[in-house]
Amino acid sequence: MHLKQSSIFVAVASAALAVVSGTAQARTPVSAQICSLGSAAVGNQGTLICKNVLTGATTQSIALGLTVADAGGIGGSLKSHGDRVLVTNQVGGAVLFRVSDGYLRSPVILQTNEEGSLSGALSDRGAYVLTGTSVRFYRNGQLTPSSGQPLLRGDGSAAEVTLTDHYAYVSEKNGSLEAFPLGRDGSLVGGATAVAGIDPGVIVGIAGHDDLVIAPIAHLASNPGQSEISVVVGLGQAQRVPTKEVAACWTNNDDGEECVSNPGSMTVSCGQLGANGFASYTSAAASLVGESMFDIDMRDGLVGVQAIHGGAPVMVILGRTSGDFLTFMSEVPVGTAKAAGALLLPPVSR
Repeated sequence: MHLKQSSIFVAVASAALAVVSGTAQARTPVSAQICSLGSAAVGNQGTLICKNVLTGATTQSIALGLTVADAGGIGGSLKSHGDRVLVTNQVGGAVLFRVSDGYLRSPVILQTNEEGSLSGALSDRGAYVLTGTSVRFYRNGQLTPSSGQPLLRGDGSAAEVTLTDHYAYVSEKNGSLEAFPLGRDGSLVGGATAVAGIDPGVIVGIAGHDDLVIAPIAHLASNPGQSEISVVVGLGQAQRVPTKEVAACWTNNDDGEECVSNPGSMTVSCGQLGANGFASYTSAAASLVGESMFDIDMRDGLVGVQAIHGGAPVMVILGRTSGDFLTFMSEVPVGTAKAAGALLLPPVSR
């Protein structure tokens, strides 16, 4: 399925008219935390730093292990599901937390046979951890993998793992999007299959939603200055969305809304997902000030983006409107020389 250009233009025009007329109002700001993994440099100790989105005050600071990658190379290194948070981008394992009253508590280490963890995903059944060579599943309560599968390439370019109802998907930046079938218990029950029909290019961030996986292609092989968004169902592309934005790289969704960060044009794109892909799409839902942007998270009407502004890592918080447009809320400095990942959490309560 291809999203008709006319429907895109109608959606963009309608949303733009709503903004001009004042009918597209941002949702009421809510208190929350935004977190990133800060460090002095790649290979140094990482600290999970969380801040209040409204005041910028630090709410939590948790020392972790050595980091593996800088911002820009991976996606989904901070993930939440229910009362659990999974932190990857760690040398020799991944860290799983429980969330209680907004606080991250009771950390345990998911073992990866001394391989660095790059990205993670969570489901009701357990945790998935991506390394440079494989993807592994950890059943709830287990610290060692109950199943695992090698990547198609395993050439050091692995970027993100995400889940749909029936598959785990992995992006490798050197042009591979691959699907791993899941068993009823969440186990990885088969080897990787390359997803068919996707134009060659650089794939970093991906995001699952029901049976869909959304995969921005940052630089098409035919033209490195062009991007597009591929929507996949099962083992093949179901929809291709052209975009004028540059370097579409990271993506996430919440409540049926999908947003993509585009560091080349310093914009965030958003659209409403239907059963077969995007039903609407706004190419530039928000424009950010700064030098670059990376990972993105969405929660309860908020969008958080880890970015670089003035040479320093910051977290930018945007509010969703009644359409696909976003409203700037705040910019919070991480307070470290380097940072990677974006995570929105409920506010802390005492």
